[in-house]
Amino acid sequence: MASLIIIAGPNEGEFFSIQDEVTVIGRGEDCQVQLADERASRNHSQVTLDTSAMVPGTSIPLKRFVLEDLGSSNGTSLNGTILEAGTVMDDGQVIGIGGTRVLFTLRDFNSADEALKEITRIGQGTLADAASFWPMNDAWQDERTLTD
Repeated sequence: MASLIIIAGPNEGEFFSIQDEVTVIGRGEDCQVQLADERASRNHSQVTLDTSAMVPGTSIPLKRFVLEDLGSSNGTSLNGTILEAGTVMDDGQVIGIGGTRVLFTLRDFNSADEALKEITRIGQGTLADAASFWPMNDAWQDERTLTD
């Protein structure tokens, strides 16, 4: 259906295929995407598959993925903007959770190697340079330089 690829942070390089209607991201052991980031809350945010809308003129459900913060201490950002409410994500947007950056893509991959090969192939540089290429706010880049 879709994928989450960690492009920066303690879990850099990990890949998660979104298979469930709700995918919880955080430090907690019960999270589908478990982060080793101490600035992430136990249940930090979630991605929900929303099929309530239909493709115009049909009865085919439109698959949209909604990102929402779960009342985390540090907030969740999407392309550098802190979320105030659930937000429908577009392909290629970057989720910020603590010091971790997660690429959301509508593509589905069979393995982490396949996912990483694809995101570096599309001209974004190497994974190590991801903070310089993916859209995110300048304040986070400065913070990352100081804390990583």
